[in-house]
Amino acid sequence: MQDVHADLATEADALADLIRDHEGRVMLPAARAITGYLAELTVVARRVVLGVEGEESASAPRVTNAGMLGDAVVAWLSEHRKATELLASTEEDIPWPGGPLRPSVVAAALLTALFARGQDIADVLGAGLRRTDSVGHVAYYGVRTRDEVYAGHGEPPAGRFRYELVAPSGERWEFGPADAPDRITGPAVDFCLLFTGRRAAADLAVTATGDEAARWVGLLPSRRNPLWTSEVD
Repeated sequence: MQDVHADLATEADALADLIRDHEGRVMLPAARAITGYLAELTVVARRVVLGVEGEESASAPRVTNAGMLGDAVVAWLSEHRKATELLASTEEDIPWPGGPLRPSVVAAALLTALFARGQDIADVLGAGLRRTDSVGHVAYYGVRTRDEVYAGHGEPPAGRFRYELVAPSGERWEFGPADAPDRITGPAVDFCLLFTGRRAAADLAVTATGDEAARWVGLLPSRRNPLWTSEVD
């Protein structure tokens, strides 16, 4: 996997290019949906900026889903790039819903939000996305936040899961103990689509082995806050 900060920049540029390639053919309802998704991504990036700079920062633009699609792209990219630069240059833990996180973890959260809303935007456009090994950071964040799925559904299992995922490049990524009775296996992109709620388990090549792993997959559709923030649902 590349450095997460490099992947944040590359994936944002790829999404912006995708939108611009379709901009002249996007009808008004679709454009409004996309500007709404971009506004949400701007809010997530703003939260990162404020977390690094402090709540007194007033540099983030006002977020709205109104206006021209091209303007929404520019506003989002501006905030996203600032967040990416700050994450790459700070070593201090960053305030985040649920408790302070290392900059690299917040970067993975930001990339996860970009993965999720990027898929939503591609779906609105009826376009395909070229997924790269940058999804490794998204998969890592899904593994790291496993227990959040159990909120409101009892205590999470004490034991860790085993995750065996295949990257777009064909590389194998493994997380968790090799002897774990509960495991999740399949393509890394499918796993990321699953845990971010962008596709149903029945439509993906992800296999859950073990009672707890199967329960975890079953609970995913009820997970709140798909953008991993306290205010954007």
